[in-house]
Amino acid sequence: MPLHSVKIKFGYPEIFFTHKLYNMSHELAQTLPIPLISKDDYERITSQWITQLNQDDGNSKLDKFFFKDGSKLTAVRFDLDTILYLVSSEGTTTIKARFCIQDGDDDERLFNVVLYGVDANGITTSAYFLGTPYSPDLETPGLPQCQIPSSLGNIWIQNWVDNDVFVAKERFKTIYGYLQGYNFELSDFIDSAFSADYVGLSVTLALHELFRPYETDPYAPTFTFNLVLQGLIKEDGDGTSEKVADADGLYDISAPSPPY
Repeated sequence: MPLHSVKIKFGYPEIFFTHKLYNMSHELAQTLPIPLISKDDYERITSQWITQLNQDDGNSKLDKFFFKDGSKLTAVRFDLDTILYLVSSEGTTTIKARFCIQDGDDDERLFNVVLYGVDANGITTSAYFLGTPYSPDLETPGLPQCQIPSSLGNIWIQNWVDNDVFVAKERFKTIYGYLQGYNFELSDFIDSAFSADYVGLSVTLALHELFRPYETDPYAPTFTFNLVLQGLIKEDGDGTSEKVADADGLYDISAPSPPY
């Protein structure tokens, strides 16, 4: 089946990228394993996360959702094709990353992230895309490798790597309430996934350190969960595994949900 190259321009920032697509939509769906979920599934798995946060007045421990086979999750991965479809939806101005607990047996009920787009009025503009939880210790082919922290983004990432506290109210609560996700500008995802010859996107788990309003004890900072967007490139000389291209990545903690 012949391929066509599609050149797409985004108004802000002005970014062009070329991607090859098969002629027929049904053949495209068979060729690319795009991880789509229904609205009902989205509401169910995101509500499972919210339920866990609110159990026992926020004292519930969520560590079992962040470990697989004894290895801590460090990122949620999305293929480049998935991000391409996500950012190509008409009217999209914002990408919402929402936290969830995916379905499965007890050892498979892992933390995950769903991405979807909305317009300036908050109307959904895209399908719901489910990520793939990742831990470097699992040595899964085609997933990102850790890097040594050297800047703000990686300091936050290293905070998560070093973290051993998973209590809801201590790690997943902001001044607005328990975290359900973060909002990003459309350009954040375009910059992270298409500003170079990337093959995927790592939504990397992180913790930022801060002092809450009116805190006076200099020895009582708070760590709060957040996300860092990092483009993935192929490992040199290796056709299967991938690594993070930009150690710092792109991050924005100005629009947590709630309230946004």
